[in-house]
Amino acid sequence: MENTNTPTEHTETNLFDEYIIDYFSGIISPENLSKLSDLIKSDENYRLKFEEALQLHAYLFVPKIESTKSSNLAFILDQINEKPSYNIGFNWFTPLNRIAAIIILTLISSLSFFYFYNHLSVKDDLVCFETSVPVGSKSRILLPDSTVAWLNSGSTLKYHQSFGKESRTVELSGEGYFEVTKDKSKPFLVHTKSLDIKVLGTVFNVNSYLEDEEVDVTLIEGSVNVSIPDNKEAGSRIMFPNERLTYNKKTKKVISTEIDAKKSKLWTTGVSYFTNATLESIFKDLERKYGIKIRIESHKIKDELFTGSLNLNQPIKDVISFIDVDKKFILKQTNDTLVISSRY
Repeated sequence: MENTNTPTEHTETNLFDEYIIDYFSGIISPENLSKLSDLIKSDENYRLKFEEALQLHAYLFVPKIESTKSSNLAFILDQINEKPSYNIGFNWFTPLNRIAAIIILTLISSLSFFYFYNHLSVKDDLVCFETSVPVGSKSRILLPDSTVAWLNSGSTLKYHQSFGKESRTVELSGEGYFEVTKDKSKPFLVHTKSLDIKVLGTVFNVNSYLEDEEVDVTLIEGSVNVSIPDNKEAGSRIMFPNERLTYNKKTKKVISTEIDAKKSKLWTTGVSYFTNATLESIFKDLERKYGIKIRIESHKIKDELFTGSLNLNQPIKDVISFIDVDKKFILKQTNDTLVISSRY
């Protein structure tokens, strides 16, 4: 049979397959992740193939599928020696993960996928993708609509298989930075424990850790609509670029401030920027970044304010030394706890 594919098309297809394998293996580079996104946007066939891969990944690894419906997959799971898991993370890699990714790519290129797809009559709302980032790490992921999301240390992002069909909804716990693909017919919704954010296509940062007293949304580009379900009196608010909206869970108060919003995304590069932040709140952030407990034994230190950038690619003691310009801290390490007291 004559091969009708041009050399360029053949090369592009091979590259797409390699990107898919690396994506599900957890080793795709930021550069190739961007190239994968461009291919998905440029060709409907690539987009459909990527969606099929996501669906099959859910069928293979998400345990919410009823056992009677997943029996057809038992043989494959045994062969790759991989147990189903809720967490679909992208910071880890083993040879078995790459084998699993190759199996997925092979299945969506053959009639076997249609057998699984047709016989596993799973409702979209039963299949949930979840990415959890360990403490001390950060992760960049590509959503099915080509939206890019960065997740900070100790954060979790969830979305259902139906994402992109009628709506685009994700659930966030922790901190996330989003570059949302524009689609006026399908608003992008971010649900957190305290705030709901609705956008059509924009760039923004959300900080919503469950243990923190405050939640904030920072808008970099476009506009977003923020609503607070547990405070109906606050209503909904339209935000504009270089605006930060902060909601205090205890007082129920909402504060809007004007800032240089681009600095809110610096954490994706390993740098955190703070404006008049208390050292207590900064050290709580450092705890998440470095996976260490910090105990401050001086109220004066807790309430001290700091403005500036911290390079979190450095050892934590170097970061604290940078904050301590007056050299008034006394640091002691006790097991996994760093104790900070004052010299004065």
